[in-house]
Parts: sequence; C-alpha cells; structure tokens
Amino acid sequence: MTPSHTSSGGSAGHGVPSVTAGNARALKISGLLTGVYFVVELGIGLWTGSVSVTSDAFHTFSAVGGVLVALVAGRFAERPATDRASYGLIRAEIVGALFNGLFLLGMAVLVLWMGAMRLRDPMEVETGPMLWAAAGGLITEVIALRLLYARQKGNLNMQGAFWHVMQTFVGSILIIVAALVIRFTGFLAIDPILGMGFGLVLVWASWGIIRGSLRILLQAVPDDLDLGAVKEAVERLGGVTEAHHLHAWALTSGKNVVSLHVLVEEGTDTQALQRRVFELLRDDFDVYFSTVQVETTCLERGAAREIDATWDVPKPRAEATRPVSALVVTGPNWVPPNHQPGSSR
Repeated sequence: MTPSHTSSGGSAGHGVPSVTAGNARALKISGLLTGVYFVVELGIGLWTGSVSVTSDAFHTFSAVGGVLVALVAGRFAERPATDRASYGLIRAEIVGALFNGLFLLGMAVLVLWMGAMRLRDPMEVETGPMLWAAAGGLITEVIALRLLYARQKGNLNMQGAFWHVMQTFVGSILIIVAALVIRFTGFLAIDPILGMGFGLVLVWASWGIIRGSLRILLQAVPDDLDLGAVKEAVERLGGVTEAHHLHAWALTSGKNVVSLHVLVEEGTDTQALQRRVFELLRDDFDVYFSTVQVETTCLERGAAREIDATWDVPKPRAEATRPVSALVVTGPNWVPPNHQPGSSR
C-alpha cells in the first residue's frame, strides 16, 4: 500500500462560527443599553441615598463588563490562523467565557454575603426610588435578553454575557417584589432573602459556564460527542480491523475535531475508506474537522497508552519499527484524489 495524503482548508459546513456579525451586534446593543441605564440608576441611587438602588446599579455595571468581555473576546476569536497560532485565536472566546463565569461566581458570593449581613442587621429602605429604578431597568434588560437569548445557545461566550444581563433582570424583579412587600407589610428581611435565593441561582449558572470553558481548554471530549460510538461506527466499516488512538476535542463551542488511527486489512482501498470515514464523521457526528491515519500496521501501537482511552489489547512494541502505510487528513472541503471537476463525489 502506498502512502497517500490529502488535506483541506476553509470553513466547515456544519461548524458554528465562533463569532458572527449578529452576535457582535447583539452584544453592542446590549452593552449600550445596560451602560446607559447604569449611569441613570447610579444617579438615582446617589440622589436619593438609597443603598439598594446604588447596589443594583453596580450589579448593572457588572453586566456591562460581562458584555464587553464577551465582545472583545469574540473579536479576538475572529483572527485567522498563522504559523505561530495554527488555530488562530478562536479560543479567545472560551477564555472570555471563563472570565465571565468566574466574574459571575464572584458576584454570586458577594450577593450571598450582602444578604447574610442584611439578615443580621435589617435597615430601612426607600421603596419609591427602588420601584422607579427597577421598573426602568426591566425595559432595557428585556430588550437585551431578547437579543442574546437565541444566540447564547451552544456558545459559552454568549452565555456569559446573557447571564450577566439575566442577573440584572432578575435583580430588578426582586427589587420590585421586595419594595412592594416592604411598603405594604414592613417585612425588611424580604430583600436579603430574595437576593440570597437568586445568589444561589447565579452559583449554578456560573458553574455551568466555568465547567464548560475548562472542559474545552483542557481538551476534554465534547459533551455532545460519544467517543465510544465513534469508535464502534468506524469499526463497522468494511475492511476496518480496529480504530484506536481516537481523540476528540472542541476548538470552541460547536466546533468539534476528531483524530484517529484506522487499522485496515491488506488490500483495502484506502482512498474509498478515507471518504467513508470522513463522511461518517461529518454526517453522523457533526465533526468540524477530522484527521484520519489509515494503516495496515500501527507504527505507534502500544505507545502513549496514558492518552489513549480506546486502546484495548496492546501488541508488542517490536512492531513499532514497521512504517505507517497511509496518512489521511480530511476536513470540511476535502476532495478525493483524482477528483474531476463537475463529477459526482
């Protein structure tokens, strides 16, 4: 069997862009709305001397910061690949998401701490300014949430921005509820109780973002990809003896990458098998880019077993002196060798 090598470039048909013009527009509008309202709310809080309103204004400011982090990270993620950064800076948005997740967790801890202090030492609050400030905030926050909601699904960077705005939105609702309860019942503890309840929700939301970001940065197998199912599907193809050294990771949200060795029987048409493995990974598992090494004997059989979760029965390392017989690299725009323009793939 003679070695063959094909490569591809370009974007994936199934891949989700790390940043789109729509995402950037949504972030800009959301940041502008929350930024303007932060100035207004802070002014009301300082004018009336209301601690609750001033505190919520700084919560709004944290949302502005979260949106800006997501926007800047998204811009960096658009930078193309270079010889010093072969994937470009596509993971900048994951770093931004991690920062936002940690920021949210910090805000959650602060809210829980402030609530505990308020429970120990309740204080009188001005309900009028609380109601006006919160009602105004709801308008801008609803607009921002509508812009971000659909775009945050499956995108950790957008999720971080979404949850920052959600934090201020729920905070506004809690302020309205607390102000009404205090006005009509005088029950001052309602404010810290509601705030601490939402603080727990923020802990849950921030942990999801932090966990997802760390899994991508640590190159863990994506949650939406079953490595065992990939191995089983490849090994069901005719001529395949086994699939091993199988690795899967995500470049960023929605862009999964797979690499593997495929051991085949002597006389197997490696070009046809190359196409079948590529199409299997692309169509059945929505893989953005794949690298497949086809071989009749594995040059590295038994090597690096600590990073090979799919290795079953290692063979003697003496076989490692035999050459790899075929190397195949596939991607979203892969074209079979000797392909004639206009012919069917």
